[in-house]
Amino acid sequence: MIMTTILITGSEGNIGSFLVKKMIELYPDSRFIRVTREKKNSSKREADVVLVGDLNDQNFIHEIFKKYAIDYLMHAAAYPYSQNGFRYPYDILKNDVTCLNNVLNNSKTIKKVIYLSSILVYESSSVVPYTEELTEEIPPPKSPYGIAKYFCEKAITSFTAQTNIPHTIWRLHNIISPLEKYNEGGSHVYMDFYQKIFIEKSPTLQMFGNGRQIRCFTWVEDAAEGISKHFFDERTDNQVFNMGSEEEISLVELKDEMFRLGKKMGLLKIEYNPPLIITESGFSGVDSLRRVSSVEKLKRTLGWSCKTNLSTCLTKFIKMVAGNNVFKT
Repeated sequence: MIMTTILITGSEGNIGSFLVKKMIELYPDSRFIRVTREKKNSSKREADVVLVGDLNDQNFIHEIFKKYAIDYLMHAAAYPYSQNGFRYPYDILKNDVTCLNNVLNNSKTIKKVIYLSSILVYESSSVVPYTEELTEEIPPPKSPYGIAKYFCEKAITSFTAQTNIPHTIWRLHNIISPLEKYNEGGSHVYMDFYQKIFIEKSPTLQMFGNGRQIRCFTWVEDAAEGISKHFFDERTDNQVFNMGSEEEISLVELKDEMFRLGKKMGLLKIEYNPPLIITESGFSGVDSLRRVSSVEKLKRTLGWSCKTNLSTCLTKFIKMVAGNNVFKT
């Protein structure tokens, strides 16, 4: 029997690790070639291969495709998100586009390309909630991360149009993952809150913007399940899907919920209630007040939606991070 071989880039990342776990669970007869930039203490099945290397290196990518007959590509690799990254906009664009193009240049005989994009491609939209077709009508994104995702999406669609290889683009929004590092500064807002509240026990909390920014936060295992479950589904061919929760919450409310759960779980003292300092001067123009995607296409086409509510999501996140109980794939 010929084994289906799936190449997953960014396989040990905040989202990629959960994707690998779910893919192995759903497709145990497939072989996974997993690419990561840093060597980690990963466990793997005998059928799988974990390769450490830089996707910017054309020779590294070429050798992978030369040695293994790749059937499917899931590209999850990207420049890690942090507020510090906004100081290096060219580095972000160069890294993400170069890595993707190096992989695509060797993928001309595969069966399908699956790409993990982001809600950031909608940054320039004044229409909310965001629907998938909006990117054809609105200006390109403004932030370096949004621009990189936008360019990569264009590269994917151009490549597959030229090669007649189908693709699926998943636009993830506000994924909460316990694998994100909290000690490197400038992470996603939920991890910043976790570090300041649970680790540093900060006497004050600083928030950029007015605190009323509305988001929908998505538990990483929900996203991993939805993407993995429909990996081979022909209904996803040449389609773009928003992937995320529909439960809206402001950043101030997110902070309050993390306090409530921390105290309920005995991780925070009842009297701990630091004042919130709003810093409008650091508010980014690309940080829109309400950033919410429509997932109607996902529900209509595939009959699927995220199931984990925010309270449960945050509870799982806090338990896994606080207890250092994050799985290793």
